[in-house]
Amino acid sequence: IILAAALALFPLSAAVHYSHTSGEVAASFLEASAVSPGPDYTVYVGDALDYQLPRVAVDETGAAYVAGQRLIPYGTALLADVYIAKLDRTGATVFTASIGGKGNDTVRAIAVDAAHNIYVAGWTTSGNFPLRNPLQSQPASGGGFLLKLSSDGSRLIFSTYFNGGINALAVDRSENVYLTGTTGALDFPVTQGMPSARLRPQGPNAVYGAFITKLAPAGDRILYSGVIAGYSVACGSGSSCFLSTRNTSGIAIGVDGQGQAIVAGNTNTTDLPATPGALRTQGIGAFVAKVNSAGSGLVYLTLLGSENYVVAPYAGPANWLGGLAVDAAGHAYLAGATNDPNFPATAGAFQPAYSGGLNPERRPPPQRDAFAARLAPDGGSMVWATFLGGAEADEAHAVSLDSSGNVWINGTTQSASFPGTQSLAQGPDFIAAFRPGGQALHYAARFPGATVSQDLAVDAAGIVHAAGPLGLLSALDPAQPAAMRLLGIGNAAAGSLGGRIAPGELISIYGTKLGPSQGAVSVPDASGRIPSSLAGVQVLVDDLPAPLLYVSESQINAVVPFGVRNRDRVRVRVVYQDAAAADFGAYVVPALPEIFRKPWGAAAINQDGTVNSPDNPAPLGSIVAIWASGAGAVSLSDGEIPQAAMSTYCCSIDLNSSPAEVLYAGVAPGMVAGVSQVNFRLPAEMYSGAKDVAVTLTAGGRGSSPAVIYVRTAE
Repeated sequence: IILAAALALFPLSAAVHYSHTSGEVAASFLEASAVSPGPDYTVYVGDALDYQLPRVAVDETGAAYVAGQRLIPYGTALLADVYIAKLDRTGATVFTASIGGKGNDTVRAIAVDAAHNIYVAGWTTSGNFPLRNPLQSQPASGGGFLLKLSSDGSRLIFSTYFNGGINALAVDRSENVYLTGTTGALDFPVTQGMPSARLRPQGPNAVYGAFITKLAPAGDRILYSGVIAGYSVACGSGSSCFLSTRNTSGIAIGVDGQGQAIVAGNTNTTDLPATPGALRTQGIGAFVAKVNSAGSGLVYLTLLGSENYVVAPYAGPANWLGGLAVDAAGHAYLAGATNDPNFPATAGAFQPAYSGGLNPERRPPPQRDAFAARLAPDGGSMVWATFLGGAEADEAHAVSLDSSGNVWINGTTQSASFPGTQSLAQGPDFIAAFRPGGQALHYAARFPGATVSQDLAVDAAGIVHAAGPLGLLSALDPAQPAAMRLLGIGNAAAGSLGGRIAPGELISIYGTKLGPSQGAVSVPDASGRIPSSLAGVQVLVDDLPAPLLYVSESQINAVVPFGVRNRDRVRVRVVYQDAAAADFGAYVVPALPEIFRKPWGAAAINQDGTVNSPDNPAPLGSIVAIWASGAGAVSLSDGEIPQAAMSTYCCSIDLNSSPAEVLYAGVAPGMVAGVSQVNFRLPAEMYSGAKDVAVTLTAGGRGSSPAVIYVRTAE
């Protein structure tokens, strides 16, 4: 392999980042994290295990409650346990709790009542989920769980199985609990006056419905319950579509000041039982329904649109709901995504026209815009509704209201022209807020990927709490200018941002005001090493200076010092000139391998020294080299650039899940210590027609995300 060609693949400053328990409660009370002395912070809520963090709620004190799942090794598999954490208004951890059985317990919803008791719900496959005073003591196929935890996190008040997967919950002032989600249960409870769809959980034309259920405060009684479903689908040609499942699902729920529950959801059917006088009585995709306070029937059920892009050959509804908020007067505030040019945007709204562009053939479907809307209390009209986006894909995931009536949404964008008033760090995540009338933006900013796009909630002081999918939680004070802060850390080769690092890993640190506005690239010092100070910037991992590859205002590329190998938790500090960002707590793991990439796949070299690409595949039986970060500690000094090969037996390679012959696995000569090189041989034969192969690198018991290399097979 020609190493000079490998070095040309990515410079040292390259940023290629975006690319069980035993069935009981385990609660822990942790020392306060060292974070910024105020409500503006970013923390990693997790530890050395893998975490998924889908939901956040807040109380009137500014405390944040997050819920998700902790992935625990169980033999060769990973099982998901419920994970809950409470943070005070400064971001310090008050307590964490873990709850689960010997299956997968997946969180979809969290709520907090006036006494700060915590409600968490989701889906479970555990046959021994911890129960206390259960409404339902037996698990159901495709069913869920609901639990209520005491305000200090130490005690289950109640915990129950539920006969449907719960996607969202809400709690009113009397501590009644409102649930919505998806069910196919033939015996799902339906009370008088509520919708009573006929479900069919198995076989051709299976029918699943969105349920709406209200429980008493003790969780022991159903006060009302119903199911909404449709039976007709809009298909292309082919029996596979006409025999497909009819899905209607509730994704969010809220309660207004009169005790009326509002549910938002999505369906692939065209015959939901919309009510007379609704905004739209015919359609497909996003829908909203309101239940009267007595639970004796619907106030309204409306669709948002009727556009449907049939995609080979299944229905492709153009309107999709991601989030819902409800005010005391009974307005439903909606957020989601649409590629429907006839979405009911209103005149005078911030962006009244769809910006995604249309093609006459409608194939492929055009890119979606995000949207935000305020639906009238009777469901008959939009008070205001607006698109939000540019020419590429944009979507909103959650919505929340502040005390001034501003409407906050978050989500993801791929549009270079996405509207915005500031940029905290260029990236695909966004937070935006509309003024109460929907005519103008109050706030808009973009963030690095996987930092703020999962969920959000605004507290009484106007602090916006936004969660990323893998354990990051940021609290932002939109009234204050952006301060120097870390927003997350990720492997510089690939993967998502979080709060875990490995010794020798090349990392990308994202944030605001971290360094000079003009980026600076490192060069070896007089000793031939990568320095730990660059353009006035230093990164300290506890007391250890990190070699710096690149520094800028919003991104730093560094190498984790090898000296962290025997530590569990460390504090990452960025110092720029005379200022220091608040410490960011990170967890150390032995390895977090990821493969460096080019836009088309793995950064790889063929045996003849040329770059592997779709136009230059590697012959079968030949040798291919790839490079990786995060394979673990080696016996080298921080910042050293080794000139000779040194095998460390760090890694194994799988090609399309089959082991490959590894010829060399060790340090990468000519690259900073921490970069690994792996040479492996392609098999002499592969299944006919294969043009690309998924490569997975395993080190320290952890596998990388797959990266593609291209192969030349016999015709």
